Amino acid sequence: MNSPLLLNRICRDYPGRPAIVGSGDSCTYEDLITRIRGLAKKLREMGVEKGSRVALWSYNSANWLIAFFAIVRAGGTAVLVNYSMASADVSELLTMTDTKFLLCGDNGETKKNPDAMRNLASLAGIPEERCLDLRPSSPELGEAFQRGAEDDGGEFDEEGGGDSDGNETAFIIFTSGTTSRPKAVQISQRALTFDADAFNGNTEGYAGRGVCVAVPLFHILGLLMSYAYLCRGATVCLPANYKPETLIREIDAYRVSDMAAVGAIYLSLADAEGFEKNVVPNLHLCMIAGGMSTPVQMMRLELQYANATFINMYGQSEAAPLTMVSPSDMVEKRAQTVGQAVRGIEIRISDGKGGFLPQGEIGEVVARGGNLMNGYQGLTRDQQPIDENGWLHTGDLGCFDEDGYLYLAGRIKDVIIRGGENISPSEIESALNQIENIREAKVMGAPHPIYGESVEACITMTDGGASFDQEALKAALRTRIARFKVPSHIFLYDRFPLNVNGKLDQRALHADMLTRLMRLSVDEELAGGVTVFDVVVKNSSYAIVPVTSLTGTLAEAVGFSRRRIMSIVLAVEEMLTERITDAYSAAGNIRVRLILMPEWLRISFSDDGAEYFIDKRRDTSMSAKIILKAVDNFQTDYPNGKPLYCMDFLYENEFSIQDFLMKNKKQE
Repeated sequence: MNSPLLLNRICRDYPGRPAIVGSGDSCTYEDLITRIRGLAKKLREMGVEKGSRVALWSYNSANWLIAFFAIVRAGGTAVLVNYSMASADVSELLTMTDTKFLLCGDNGETKKNPDAMRNLASLAGIPEERCLDLRPSSPELGEAFQRGAEDDGGEFDEEGGGDSDGNETAFIIFTSGTTSRPKAVQISQRALTFDADAFNGNTEGYAGRGVCVAVPLFHILGLLMSYAYLCRGATVCLPANYKPETLIREIDAYRVSDMAAVGAIYLSLADAEGFEKNVVPNLHLCMIAGGMSTPVQMMRLELQYANATFINMYGQSEAAPLTMVSPSDMVEKRAQTVGQAVRGIEIRISDGKGGFLPQGEIGEVVARGGNLMNGYQGLTRDQQPIDENGWLHTGDLGCFDEDGYLYLAGRIKDVIIRGGENISPSEIESALNQIENIREAKVMGAPHPIYGESVEACITMTDGGASFDQEALKAALRTRIARFKVPSHIFLYDRFPLNVNGKLDQRALHADMLTRLMRLSVDEELAGGVTVFDVVVKNSSYAIVPVTSLTGTLAEAVGFSRRRIMSIVLAVEEMLTERITDAYSAAGNIRVRLILMPEWLRISFSDDGAEYFIDKRRDTSMSAKIILKAVDNFQTDYPNGKPLYCMDFLYENEFSIQDFLMKNKKQE
């Protein structure tokens, strides 16, 4: 069943139920079908006919979804444009897809310039009479919506795509793929309905009364989730933005039970005020996709979202979803795999030679079935990723376990996925190479705990680096590419490593770049100290030995001599003895921390006892004299109004704590 017919049926069954909420607008299912009918009529009057390309350039909103379905109902093809793109970039996409109509709502450009729609239309050669303002204040849009009530209520208007078999291209999504040139992915009504059926079938009994779609609708995940829940007669919540405070307010206000977002959104939401009170009780099913979260992240999210089950989905704009985990799967499967093939999809692991690999062996993931795209518009047959046997070559590496769950192992494609956004390294390299004094540029991805991957750049310069200014280079890039594509770090090299053939050794460069990143991470950790042991000991002499043993082990690991280790251990023993057995028996439990600092090993003590004065300028106790003889520095801080005693022992023999931590990180 195609999209318009299906929506007619759903809207007839649930007329008064909220269909879309959030973003300052809402509508019932009865409102939804009325507005779709009215806008579809308006589009036909504007000249939209079967196959007409109609651009949709707007933030997520009820009007976005209404416009999408109206375009399809009128027989057109919706061209879905990133709402953050500049007019000049959008114009190139519209020209590439031969787009002749423009529907424009609030977006990044209109926020800066109310005439952005008119400017884009001029750049793309679209006449003004073929443009329509989708903003709620638009009188023309309001009139179109009102006309929908005049419809006779039949299953489908006689005009437009009523006779469609659903295989024609219904919409186009752009993906950068492996090059800077975007690809226009053509997707049919039948494929979208297949995707919705697959998702709803897999989550039957788990999906709830409404979903918060915290991803752009011009992404396949956002559109799919919205459509799948509308097909169930549920409520779709489209927040005005993805800030934690906005999401918390919307989830609480509409009692949203489900959510679709990338990992970074879930992580930031969990750290926000009001999360425990307003989010945890509501959310029960959370879909996560786009640069998958790591297994550690997934476990953490499951703990933080106490009432929710997280499920991974794997797919591409070209076909989504291909695999899903089930909400009933064990958390280990949901955290470490992307699930099993959805019903109606066949997935194999290609050996790259026309054959397939057995279970457990890694190769390229290939798929075929009912949700594959209609191909990339404008590309030749040999540029398409679907081969003569109908297999979509995903460019992703993976393998199956004995239960048929797919594990992803990397990508063949040279693309970085940051927070769900596909980023082309070559586009950034091209922008870098346009900057004065840059001789070579190589952009690569690196693992990131929140965004999945970060964008990192390596460069060489014609002046040997004399003019190197990382922040100035980033500022220059922001004028050339989108802000989310600007590298997190730009590393300067005298020269790039070469292989035996004199070509760039990308593996060696990537390894060195990761080492530099690790060193930066270590330096950031060391700025506040790296706590190795943090123990609470009972106020008893029996507790001294475990602490002195830990101290000796750590001191040996960081290279102190045997004599120095003995003096350090003795100082710790004297400090604990002073707090436990002498005049400080009321100290209670004693917290001891062993901390690696940039220049010394710090051992700190805190408790609730009377303050202990130790000063080289004063005649103090025998314990104090022993301590002062061993330490390079003793200081008392008052972080919470209570004394914290710190013993500092300088590292010996030009010992590098950075190298020590680097070595241990690589062994982890």
